[in-house]
Amino acid sequence: MHLESLLAKAFEKRLNLFTNEDTNCFRLFNGEGDGIPGLTVDLYGEFILIQYFSSYLMQETDVIMRSLAMAMDLLPVEPRGILLKNRMKPSKTRDMRAARESVLIEGTPPPIGYTVRQNGIAVGVDLVRGQGSGIFLDMREVRDELVRFYRHSDVMLNLFSYTAIFSVHAIRHGIAAAVNVDLSKRALERAKANYRLNGLLVDERDFLYGDVLDWIRIFRKKGKMFSFIIFDPPTFSRNRVRTFSSSKNYADYLALIGNLIDNGYVLTSVNSYSISADQYKSFHPSTWKLELYHNESSDFTNTGNPYLKTGLWKIKIS
Repeated sequence: MHLESLLAKAFEKRLNLFTNEDTNCFRLFNGEGDGIPGLTVDLYGEFILIQYFSSYLMQETDVIMRSLAMAMDLLPVEPRGILLKNRMKPSKTRDMRAARESVLIEGTPPPIGYTVRQNGIAVGVDLVRGQGSGIFLDMREVRDELVRFYRHSDVMLNLFSYTAIFSVHAIRHGIAAAVNVDLSKRALERAKANYRLNGLLVDERDFLYGDVLDWIRIFRKKGKMFSFIIFDPPTFSRNRVRTFSSSKNYADYLALIGNLIDNGYVLTSVNSYSISADQYKSFHPSTWKLELYHNESSDFTNTGNPYLKTGLWKIKIS
């Protein structure tokens, strides 16, 4: 099948997403799941971001762009700009900053502070700098599912909070407050900006910089309790003090998190093909009850095993 046909087929499957007024960012083409390993195409409002995860695609850029131009006739929007990001690991002659920057292929670049919508909230994204845009598109359907579990009295603890999309979404849907913990000061500043974009009060005490494990221990020592916790860690991370690996440390962190909640919910997730659904579920204490299980959103077409395993767990101690 020709590249244009593969792109057109993928776009047609996602046309219904354009009718959702709450969301204007989603995946249009998902690599092997749509027929081309290593190639993804995402829509962010008025801009398209192409990403390469395989080296052979670099020689096919002209063909991809011609095919994309023809397939885009099916879409009800005309992008202002198309960007390309090479997501392959940098070589010794290619520095990390250059590897993380997108290049403009066509049109105009997105303005600084460009804003998109997902699940009815505004999110500031950066489509040029950094490996991530500031929003995880594959969590869209999970966030929709969470709304029915939110309670007005909930105080959320958002660990590895990144740009705090879970917190913003939860507060906008009625919970009382959220505390965000992340080791990146830049991510926390972007989180505050997302609060402001959605008309939410920014209290510096709700944005905590530092290692997640250190803060879990501080909360436990102070007797601080929460009624909704988000635990969405990277598969692997390292700082000056310790290393986190989902396959090795996940269960230990959950055991500690269980001391911070009573009669509430914990949303956990892993983002890895190498961790099976059964292994993911086995990380959790036997007393936790699985209320909701989800994989990546449906626009992330997958021909094999899903990489995202997300569960909402009910914890009731007293």
